[in-house]
Amino acid sequence: MSISKIPLYIFIASLLIACNNKSSTRMENTPENGDLNKSFVESSPKRKAELSTEQKYEQAKEKLISEGWQEKEIPNGQFPSCYNFTPKTSSVKNYLEVYVGSGTDIAIKIMDSNSDKCVRYVFINSGSTYTIKNIPEGEYYLKIAYGKNWLSKVENEQCVGKFLRNPMYEKGKDIMNFNIQHLPNGYNIPSFKLELDVVSSGISNSFNSQNISENEFNL
Repeated sequence: MSISKIPLYIFIASLLIACNNKSSTRMENTPENGDLNKSFVESSPKRKAELSTEQKYEQAKEKLISEGWQEKEIPNGQFPSCYNFTPKTSSVKNYLEVYVGSGTDIAIKIMDSNSDKCVRYVFINSGSTYTIKNIPEGEYYLKIAYGKNWLSKVENEQCVGKFLRNPMYEKGKDIMNFNIQHLPNGYNIPSFKLELDVVSSGISNSFNSQNISENEFNL
């Protein structure tokens, strides 16, 4: 068995103070010696307290839950078929081994390059390795979702999912050829290994890819 490795990579603030003139004389517009006139101070606009990152996440989560989304902890493994794909397997003893670093969870789709149909769809938690086995012969590319806090819901009798925290979606440019290689003295069964992670605001992975939208990922 040969293992093909794909190379590893990942105010201006303006303060406006309004004063209401009650008289046209200068004397009445001039503060007396001593403390500033309280009405002048109180007329300054009050700034709104800015929400923390965590408060923003909580607001976003509450909104999504009110729209029918549910937050779930998912173990490593294949999604149920309600996620708009038909899982396909074979007797060929090949695999795609995926290692995920500590910076993200991932949802990964194996897509048939001829039909653009998803044949396998799995979830892999951060800091773990999962092996997708018995992939039918053919040529495939990947769709990958990165993030934390997976939410799902049912729309039009289909399951859809998304990450709440730091979501990123991409489509692989590399084609993985899982066809058995017939040789004069035997054959090779291709298998692949992939390393994925998120470092700071960037993605570290071992294949070429392009960013896509959440909608395109869910197609």
